[in-house]
Amino acid sequence: MHLIPLPNISSEDGVTIVAFRRNEHGAADLDQVRHWFANVFLSTTKPTDRLVIDLTGVPTLDSSCLGPLVQKLRQAQTAGGKLALTGVESPALEEIFTLTRFDKVFPIFKLRTEALTFAQA
Repeated sequence: MHLIPLPNISSEDGVTIVAFRRNEHGAADLDQVRHWFANVFLSTTKPTDRLVIDLTGVPTLDSSCLGPLVQKLRQAQTAGGKLALTGVESPALEEIFTLTRFDKVFPIFKLRTEALTFAQA
């Protein structure tokens, strides 16, 4: 069985931060990202209602990733928490968020520090 490496998960001032591992070219492995969102994301982040997801290096996302993201956003909001995204930099990823109108649903910040400040408030 091939193990999928977990992203880097840390905590800062009560906010859980998820950042995907990137190769020497700055790219995240899309298969690993998809697998993590589809199979591990919700259980791994269940205890937190304040979350920043750093998508730096992630080339795109599909429904296997977006569905769990929406579910977690709802869970966080229901619990009085916040979920913010940062690192939405690749043109394909920006396009996915625009076409699905998720750019209007998710708070997306250019800088991780801005996303962290939002999630802490």
